[in-house]
Amino acid sequence: MKYQFLFTSLFVFSLSTLPAQACPNGNPQTTAYIRRENNRCEGIQSRDVVSGINLISIVTRGITSYPNLLTLVIPRLGNSTPELKVQSLSKNYLLDNLSLKPSQGRFSFTLKPEVLNKAKVPPNSLRALAEVNSVYLPVTIGKPSGQYEFVFYTSYRSKFSTFEILRNGTVVHSSSLNNARDGEIAFTWNARKAPSGRYEVHVIAEQERIGRPSEKFERRFNFEHNPNWLK
Repeated sequence: MKYQFLFTSLFVFSLSTLPAQACPNGNPQTTAYIRRENNRCEGIQSRDVVSGINLISIVTRGITSYPNLLTLVIPRLGNSTPELKVQSLSKNYLLDNLSLKPSQGRFSFTLKPEVLNKAKVPPNSLRALAEVNSVYLPVTIGKPSGQYEFVFYTSYRSKFSTFEILRNGTVVHSSSLNNARDGEIAFTWNARKAPSGRYEVHVIAEQERIGRPSEKFERRFNFEHNPNWLK
C-alpha cells in the first residue's frame, strides 16, 4: 500500500499520523473502519501520512499472538481520561474513539481481535499512543514485556543522533541510530529498575530531503513511568 505524503517541515509529535475523524456505521462482518459495538471505531482505513518525523507509539507488549480477548491498559494520571489511538501502518489498521473503563488506578479496554485476525494484522505491528494533559503514558498491549518500546515514523530517510531519557535533568538511558532509514524507527528501554515518576524524552534527528538540504529536528516531551507497569 502506497502512502500519499502531505509535505510539511514541522516535526510533529501526535497521537496518530491522522487527524481525528468520526467513523460511520457499517457492516461489522467486514474489516472496514466503522463504529463497532457502540464503544470504538475500528477497521481498515486508507490514510494520509504526514511528512516529517512523528511519534506514533509508546507501548509494552508481551504477546506474539492474539488471545481470545485482547486487553489494552493505560495508567491513570489525575482525573482525566487519556486519549488513545492504536494502529498498524503496514496494514492500514486503526482503532480509536474508544470508551475506556476506569478501575484501580488505570483505564482499560477489551475487545475480540476479530478484525485484527481477518485483516491479518501481526501483533508486533501494533502501535499505540496515549496522552493526558500533555504527558504520554505507556500502553500495555495484552501483557507487559518488561520494557518500553518507543516508535517514530519518518517519511524520509533519517538519522537519530540522540535518543535520551532523562530524570530531573540527568540522562538515565541513551541510544542512537546513525544509519539513515525511513519508515518506523524503534527504541527500547528496560525500565524495571527505574524509580517511578516523570521522565523526559529528548530526541535529535536529521531527515534527508529530496532536492534540498537535510533538516534537523530536536524535541522533548514528558513521559510517566512506574516499574509496576512493566510487571
